[in-house]
Amino acid sequence: MAKKTLKKKDPWKLKKWYSVYAPKIFGNQKIADIPATEPEQLIGRVIETTLRDLTGDFTKTHVKLFFKITDVQGESAYTELKKQELLRSYMRSQVRRNTTKVDRIMDVKTKDGRKARVQVTAITAKRVQQSREKEIRNILGNVIKQEASNKDIEQFVLELVLGKIASAAYREAKKIYPLKRVEISKTKIFA
Repeated sequence: MAKKTLKKKDPWKLKKWYSVYAPKIFGNQKIADIPATEPEQLIGRVIETTLRDLTGDFTKTHVKLFFKITDVQGESAYTELKKQELLRSYMRSQVRRNTTKVDRIMDVKTKDGRKARVQVTAITAKRVQQSREKEIRNILGNVIKQEASNKDIEQFVLELVLGKIASAAYREAKKIYPLKRVEISKTKIFA
């Protein structure tokens, strides 16, 4: 005689959809809808999007933003910025023949005590000597540290993403050697 089998429940029918919102510095915009069976499963998940999706500015397609879900209220999940980086293909397209890429990676502390690791990249107009490269690297570091120490984390992140800090670093570093571009290529915010 055949055994009776129990009908399995579809796990997808148990899931609910939650709306994920960006932090208030990005206007609390909806960035995604994600499924979960329990709201606690959402906390800690990382959502990836581009700055173009948040602002509608097509010139910012190369900026990737990573948001970490920190709070769930009802069917809404709220995030904070975890990481920002530029696409590798974009950075590679900026470096050409007879130019020099100058990188500076450093840990900074903001006015409210939060820490972040910032990677700044400067691209020179022509090939540069190592002594000038070192001077440019020092100036980039000084500008970023000064900007971070004068701002809280939200203000610092917003100016990093919008490019205001990179343009301030460009204005200072171009006095040493002609620069083609200065970009904040990667930022990671620590808890």
